[in-house]
Amino acid sequence: MPPSYPIVCGSFAGRASQVGVRVHNAAYRALGLNYIYVAFSIQDIRAAIAAMRALSLRGCAVTMPFKEAVVPLLDHLDPDAAAIAAVNTIVNDDGILTGYNTDWLAAKQALAEVTALEGKVVAVLGAGGAGRAVCYALARAGCKVHVFNRTMARAEELAAAFGLAGAHPPADLPALTDCAILVNATSVGYLDPDSSPIPDDWLRSDWVVMDIVPEPLETRLLRAARARGARTVPGWRMRLLQAAAQFRLYTGLEPPLDVMQAALLA
Repeated sequence: MPPSYPIVCGSFAGRASQVGVRVHNAAYRALGLNYIYVAFSIQDIRAAIAAMRALSLRGCAVTMPFKEAVVPLLDHLDPDAAAIAAVNTIVNDDGILTGYNTDWLAAKQALAEVTALEGKVVAVLGAGGAGRAVCYALARAGCKVHVFNRTMARAEELAAAFGLAGAHPPADLPALTDCAILVNATSVGYLDPDSSPIPDDWLRSDWVVMDIVPEPLETRLLRAARARGARTVPGWRMRLLQAAAQFRLYTGLEPPLDVMQAALLA
C-alpha cells in the first residue's frame, strides 16, 4: 500500500531555482501522483547526500557545481554516468543511492530535433560536468567533436577519454572552418542576458548553435546567432528533456511533456 504522505524529490544546487519545482510538480499533479518536488540551496554536497539518506528522499537533481563532486559519495553509478564521471540525477532505492546522467540524453535529443548529427563537426565550449555530458552524447552520435576550454589540461583529458577530434583553447575556435554545430556547455550567460562565451562576430549563418544555459530563455549567444541566420537550440529545451528523463527514473511513468513544457515556459 503506498504511503499517505508525499514522496519527496528535489534538487541540490549552489543557487536553487524554482523552475524544476514548477515543472516536476505540474507533472505530478497532471498524473495525480502523491509526489512533491523541493529545491535546496546547498554549500556542502557531502552533508546534502547524508540528508538525502536520512530523510529518504526519493530522488534529487544535482546541478552546478556539484555534478562531479557527488560521484564518490554514491553507492552505484549508471554506466553512462560512470563514463561521463558526472551525475545530475540521484535515485534512492531503499537507501541505495544510484547516480545517473540525463544531461547527455537531453543534449542529444534537443540537437537531433533540429539537425542530423552523424558525421557533423561540432565545437563544444567547456570541459566541466556539462561539457563532458555533451561531448559524450555527440561522440556516441557519430560526431567529430572538438572541445574548447580555458584549462587545456582538462580539455585534453576529456578529448582522450572520449576519443574526440581535438582539444583547443577558446581563441582557436574561428580556425575550425568545417564546424557545423556549436554548443555552449559553460555557465557563461546564466542569469546574465548581456554575457556570451564568444564574440558575436565569430558566429556563422550555417551553424546550428545550442546554448545549454536554461535561463534566460534566450541567451545573448542565441540572440546573436539567430540574428546572423543560424538555427538555434535553447537551453530550456535540454532542461525540459532531462527533467522528463528524471521523471521516468523517479516514478517509472512516462512524463506529460506538454504539461512540463507549459510550466517551464511560464
